[in-house]
Amino acid sequence: MKHARVAATLFACLVVACVAHAQGGAVDLLGAAGSGRNVLAPTGGPGASPMSRPVDPAEYVVGPGDMLQLNLSGALSRSWEALILPEGTLYVPGVGPVPMTGLTLVEARRAVLQRLSSEYRGVTVDLRLLRARSFLVKLVGETTQPGALEVPATRRASEVLTESLFNPNGSRRRVEVRRPTPQGESRIVMDLTRFRLTGFLAQDPLLHEGDVLFFPRGIAAATMEGAVARAGSFELVAGDSLSTLLSLAGGVDRNSTDQAVLVRFQDATRKDSLSFRISDVLARRFDTPMRDGDRVYVYYQPRYHFLEEASLSGEVQRPGTYPLLPGMSRLSDLVRVAGGFLPGADLASLRVFRPSIGASDPDPELDRLSQLGRGDMTASEYETLRARVTARRQDFRVDWNRVKPGGDLDLVLRDGDLVRVDPVVNAVRVEGEVRLPGLIHYEPGRKVQDYVRLAGGFSDRAWRGKVRVKRAVTGQTILAKDVASLEPGDLVWVPERREPSTWGSVQAVLLVATQLATVVLALRLL
Repeated sequence: MKHARVAATLFACLVVACVAHAQGGAVDLLGAAGSGRNVLAPTGGPGASPMSRPVDPAEYVVGPGDMLQLNLSGALSRSWEALILPEGTLYVPGVGPVPMTGLTLVEARRAVLQRLSSEYRGVTVDLRLLRARSFLVKLVGETTQPGALEVPATRRASEVLTESLFNPNGSRRRVEVRRPTPQGESRIVMDLTRFRLTGFLAQDPLLHEGDVLFFPRGIAAATMEGAVARAGSFELVAGDSLSTLLSLAGGVDRNSTDQAVLVRFQDATRKDSLSFRISDVLARRFDTPMRDGDRVYVYYQPRYHFLEEASLSGEVQRPGTYPLLPGMSRLSDLVRVAGGFLPGADLASLRVFRPSIGASDPDPELDRLSQLGRGDMTASEYETLRARVTARRQDFRVDWNRVKPGGDLDLVLRDGDLVRVDPVVNAVRVEGEVRLPGLIHYEPGRKVQDYVRLAGGFSDRAWRGKVRVKRAVTGQTILAKDVASLEPGDLVWVPERREPSTWGSVQAVLLVATQLATVVLALRLL
């Protein structure tokens, strides 16, 4: 009998070694006389897949490919690692094959214990899952990947049903796990939308071999808008009510009122509305069933917690953002709470940036005129271009020296305004066709020609009659001959003289020749 057991053990080792060789792994065939641990499994296989929670032994069904560990303790201490073979059996040394097909891990422990109890006395038996197998499940219905999908045996249905598997029309709230059983097909319905939005999931089974994941088509939806956390359209299933929809929408927002309205179609042409209170829904005093096409609107509180504010930056004592309080929303109020100006502030040119409504909207007429040259536009088109460009500007300047608190020039600020106080620039900038363009120190009383002379004088290509000055305070561009005196920060621009075109010269010669010929002809007729 003893020799028969040894022969059976060697035969089991040979079988498992062949299986391991077919899977490309290495096998340790140490016997009980060695380390006391028989490893009857490949050691080079893939590692265990990550799991969201521990495996429930009463729920996990073992099958071919599972790696189990058999531990004996007590009078005899020994440990084996064994693979469930493709025919669904687990070979236990000294006992033989034990059928595992269709057994949970708890039932598999009981079956092994019954087989070993006749061979070993005073020994405690424990069977553990060491590494889970993988198998195929089928995807059918409104899915982007119909067919077979390989999943680890420790995966639950919610972990496999990712958004990428759903077609746009697929239902996320009625996914079915169809499972063959001896009593017939069982169906487990899963509400993934509710699980993802609220965390509630009634059933989330471990997947088994032979499972079919059915993706049905969504057939009904209702919409919740207004002061809720997640406004939008939500799929409806049987039993959904107003409280369900409110839960899917994440509940009401903090700036909501207690008032809401339900709008639904009575028939193909008639609509009806029903006002209700959110507090009644939360207290379950009112909770009507939802229908396909229903729309629920939760009202906002007007300007709830809305605070207007403006920012002040640059050469001030305390730059930052300040609230625009009732009766304290003028420019002088903002300067006062910011502590006033620093000594180097340019008080003649405070810049105010105000976001303009519609400034970013497309303007086809402006785009058309911007592509034309000045000579290609009529006088009316040119003025239209200038007006539209000016209207889209989001900044303007204020001369603080002329501002009186509460006066007409004391700007009433709006929410989002930004006031920037630049340091004073005690220079005049000369650019264009001059020999030494750059900044020239400002001195009161100097004329335009003085600054041009200090910039090295005109270049050979300067158009002296078209010199312009851009004002630092107003941003206007005017001819130099109309400027009585310059201010710090002004820009003197000397343009390039135009070169007469050849065709223009020919036209001028022909025009003069035609006029002379006309005069000669008139004299001869006299």
